[in-house]
Amino acid sequence: MIKKLRNIVREHIASNHSNCFFLLLAFIFGVIVGAFTVNGLSAMQRDELSNYLQGFLQLFHNQNVNGAELFSMGLVENFKLIALLWVLGVTIIGIPFIFLVMSVRGFVTGFTSGFIINALGMEGILLAGFALFPKEIIIIPCLIGIGVNGINFSMRLAKNKTAQDQQNPGLKSAFLSYCLTSLLFTCITVIGVIIDAYVTPVLIRMIAPLVTI
Repeated sequence: MIKKLRNIVREHIASNHSNCFFLLLAFIFGVIVGAFTVNGLSAMQRDELSNYLQGFLQLFHNQNVNGAELFSMGLVENFKLIALLWVLGVTIIGIPFIFLVMSVRGFVTGFTSGFIINALGMEGILLAGFALFPKEIIIIPCLIGIGVNGINFSMRLAKNKTAQDQQNPGLKSAFLSYCLTSLLFTCITVIGVIIDAYVTPVLIRMIAPLVTI
């Protein structure tokens, strides 16, 4: 089953490598902007975020984190983003907004990791890697896959502008394929959410005593 899913994802990327590349660039652009934005924070804002980070680390070090609650929050957060990408994919004008969404998602990742590294130095690289990398390595490719799927279907809609064209069986079949592919990537995203809820807290708890602010 896992091998079959891997082959489907690999074929999807291979047949849409250009769109995958440009969406990845949009994400990376967002990461870079987010990381550099940290340098523009005021001293007061840095102190507030540092206090939040310190409380975050103490929470993981001293208390047991509710994995089910983290899982629920992660599902809601990612499903909202996936739903937005899906809706943009069924609109003719959605393509530029798909790139914008991926850039904003990259900004969040870049700002979070940039602040952690800025506050903790070399130790921050370790923390950011353990806190973000395990889930991002699964979730980001899935979001890109959903985004590419949306771009392809949006372009298909643009080629079938009239109401008569949009009623043809080919477009209906393409819409079904669009929904199933999006569902597949959504299911894989859940794996990333599970890792974030149940594995990441363990990793953070292991390194929390080594990290000082």
